[in-house]
Parts: sequence; C-alpha cells; structure tokens
Amino acid sequence: MKVLIIPCGIGMGHTSRSLALAQKFHQNGDEVLFASYGSGYEMLNEYSTFDVVKLPNIKFYGSSGELNLKYTARKSIDAPYIFLKSIYHESRIIKEFKPDVVVSDSHYSVPITCKVLGIPCVLVSNDISPEIKDAYTNDRTMEYLENGLQRFIKDVSRLCQSIIIPDIKNSWDIPPQIRDRVYYTGPILKMDAKKMDSKDELRKRFGFGKSEKIVMVTVGGSEFGNKLLNLVCQAAPDLECDRLILVTGPQIELDQEISSSNIIFKSYLEDIMEWMKLSDLVVSLAGHTTSMEIASLGIPSIMVPIQNHPEQLKNAMKMKNYGIAHVENMENISSKRLADGINHLLKNEDLKEGTLKTQKIFSQYNGTQDAVKIINDCVDIDE
Repeated sequence: MKVLIIPCGIGMGHTSRSLALAQKFHQNGDEVLFASYGSGYEMLNEYSTFDVVKLPNIKFYGSSGELNLKYTARKSIDAPYIFLKSIYHESRIIKEFKPDVVVSDSHYSVPITCKVLGIPCVLVSNDISPEIKDAYTNDRTMEYLENGLQRFIKDVSRLCQSIIIPDIKNSWDIPPQIRDRVYYTGPILKMDAKKMDSKDELRKRFGFGKSEKIVMVTVGGSEFGNKLLNLVCQAAPDLECDRLILVTGPQIELDQEISSSNIIFKSYLEDIMEWMKLSDLVVSLAGHTTSMEIASLGIPSIMVPIQNHPEQLKNAMKMKNYGIAHVENMENISSKRLADGINHLLKNEDLKEGTLKTQKIFSQYNGTQDAVKIINDCVDIDE
C-alpha cells in the first residue's frame, strides 16, 4: 500500500504523530511519502528517513510567547491564493505518487483535493471545532472568524472517509453532522508507554544517576517557544536540580550564552518520550502531542500555554483537571516564578496521585496501532 501523509507544518506536534503513523506503516511494508511546510518540513527533511515534498508555507503571527490571531487574519489577505496553491501542489503530488490513501493531520485543503481526485482521505485532528473568540472578549470580528472556521472545518471533514481524534473518548466536542465517522483512538505516539524501559533503566542507559533530580524543558518547533526557553535559561542558576535538559525546535533561538555541564541542549530528540520518562518534571508549552506524551507517561509537569492560543489553553486546563499539571500564564510568568514553581514541585509529590490515575486511563488505548487499522480499513472499503 502507498500512503501519502500531509501534516500541518506549524510547530512539531502534528509532524511527530504523523511520523508515528509512518513508522508503523513502514513496519507493515507500506510505502510512505510526506508533504509539509514550515517547521514540519524542516523536521522531516533533517531528522527523518522518509522522503518529503515541500508545500506552500502557512504562517501565524505574534511575538515571542504570544499568538496574535487578529493580526494573522489581517495579514492573511492572500489566504485564498495560498489555499488554492496548496491544492494545486497536493494534486501534483497525488498524481505522481498515486497513493492508495492520503492522511491529513489538520491540513484542511487535503480533503478537498482528495475528493476531486477520488482518493480516500483520513483526517487526524484533535480540535474539529476550534474556539478562538474567548481570547478576544467582545470582538465581533473574531466571533465571525470562529463561526466561519468551524463551518469550514465541519464541511471539509464530511469529505473524509474517517476522522481520527488522537485523544481519549469524548475529550473534544464533535459536531453532530460528522460523529458517524469519528474515532477516538487515544494518543498517536512514536513509542508505546506500556512497553518502555523503567525510569531507572533509562537513566542507566543514558548515563544519569539514579538519585539525580532531572528537569526536562521542551519548547516546540515554532518561534512562539522562544520566551519560555529564555525564561528557563534565566531561571537556571536558581533551579534545585542536578540536570536541566533543554529540547528546542528548528525555529527556536536562544538569546543568551549558557555554559554549564549540568545543562544539556538538544535540537531534536527522536526518543523524546524516553527522555521525558527519565525526568522528574517536564516543563513545556501546551501542544496536544506533548500533552498526550506527558499524560501517557504519567510525568508531573508545568505547562505554559502560548498566550492567546485557545487550543493550547484548552490542552493545559485538561491536563490540570487530570491532576497532572501545574499551569502558568505566559503573559505574567517571570524567571523567578518559574524557578519557584519548578523547585516546589521537585520537593513534593502534589501531582503524584493525579499522574498515576491519568496514566492508568491512557494505558487503555493503543492509539497508533488502532489509527493505522482505521486508515487501512478506509482503503479496503474504497476498493
């Protein structure tokens, strides 16, 4: 079988779970081709062994740590042109590669392209009904934008054979018009949390001491993670940990020089879940894939969602409600507040009960394996 996978290229989360699917398809003897843009394309091109084709770029605007949806909407006057350009490129790729099925992770021009060409399409998305107006109180323009975006995604989703929600059952609101084709698979991850080595075994393999206090910080693949990264670096001298692991992405820049044998910099980690598991605490933005990794592993965390990013705020609040995360506000956080929060959580077990309960819930799912089966079934049905 030939599979074309087209993930949204903003950040690294969509690409990460798409790689999880690709690896499973590859193990099954299937041929996989990727197409993406932005951080997703850079990540695939530099760090994966799969072939990848570049698509027209889509950009979100804002300052470090803050997404500005209103300005993004104003700057996107050429969005219809980019959308049509994407469809043109997708059509060319499909005609040349001749896939049996196309998997789109939150890239919403793909179902239209597939419908026109008569190719089965499966949509992977954790937010079918995005809410953006709450970030802009009493702003009628953003209310119109939200309503239009929700209608568009609902209509596009109806063109897909199946829609995969990579989360636990009933975790997201689904429009009634598409519920008949929605499947909650649980997280789509590159590693099975149930089959991983223990924390002690991982520490021994990576050369860390059994009793070391280890904090891992991951800031995603877009420029919106710059603020959190630099706050952590400012807080580093005051952290009461033995090791600080900083994981960045292709569009992340450090504003300051830091030289310490206790600080480990990684631009990308293929085995990031192993590094998470060996850590005592994870500090991160609130991307969905990162949230699912933390929940599946049962790791205490501090989450700092990108300011004015409605999906990240929802992700963070869900993790807080699970009892697995402490949530900070990107707008108000300081390096001192961050250091105090990290040191506090390292000293006590406030989140331990929540992490164990959450891990037990998530362990009931086999997301990657089940998602691949759903995609295969779509090809069988079409044939």
